[in-house]
Amino acid sequence: MGRFKTERDHDYYKTVDDAINAYTWAAIVKIQERRVIDEVLGPIGQGKEAKIVLAKRQNVYVVLKIFYPTSNRFARRHSYILGDPRFRRLKISDQLHLVETWCRKEFGNLARAHAAGVKTPKPFDFYRNVLVMEFIGVGTTPAPRLIDVGLENLGEQTFYQVLRDLEKTYIVAGLVHSDLSPFNVLYDGESTWIIDWGSAVRRGHPKELEYLKRDVEKIVQFFKKPIDPTQLFQKIVERGRERHIEVDDEGWVLVRGRRITEDI
Repeated sequence: MGRFKTERDHDYYKTVDDAINAYTWAAIVKIQERRVIDEVLGPIGQGKEAKIVLAKRQNVYVVLKIFYPTSNRFARRHSYILGDPRFRRLKISDQLHLVETWCRKEFGNLARAHAAGVKTPKPFDFYRNVLVMEFIGVGTTPAPRLIDVGLENLGEQTFYQVLRDLEKTYIVAGLVHSDLSPFNVLYDGESTWIIDWGSAVRRGHPKELEYLKRDVEKIVQFFKKPIDPTQLFQKIVERGRERHIEVDDEGWVLVRGRRITEDI
């Protein structure tokens, strides 16, 4: 693999992005030293809060989600962290601490959802403001989001894949995504993949039901389903109160032996 890059390798990191500062370079170096990644290739996407950078891990493509260390957007999203017992000592006024906490929170939520069988990119590691996870796409081309694919190009099964994972997130993983929309679901041509887990909250959060209802409403609205989103939301909450659940071979949550599709 050759020597690790260091904070002094300015020309190397300029191939990733001119905006990545020494703080972030050091985080990438640390991840390389842990042998989580072997090579950093370059940016493949950009959002309001993070840049997506392609890398390699054991000759397989992965992505680095690099949260902007100077962004003040996280200060407006502290309600997704406050109320979560994992982050009682959060310092809202400390920007770097807030960004690092958001990165750690997204890794933890992603790991919890993935372990529960929700269709998400597999997380590998994180350090400071850099999260390493599975790359979803073909070659070096990322899978598009549902909003980019367009409803007219999606099959009937796509809605049910998202519904299956929305319910599994709540009942099996014990989470509410809290920002579920066609902007945060990838489609690889066959399967849907839920991404962007930073806003997710544990069940028991003060706004758990508010966020869950909003997630349900956004998905039903996008797919234009003749389903009452309030009734669907209430059914998920009702099923979530059951203690004895199973998951069938196709990944559906079974409550009293029934899928949610049998009750809506």
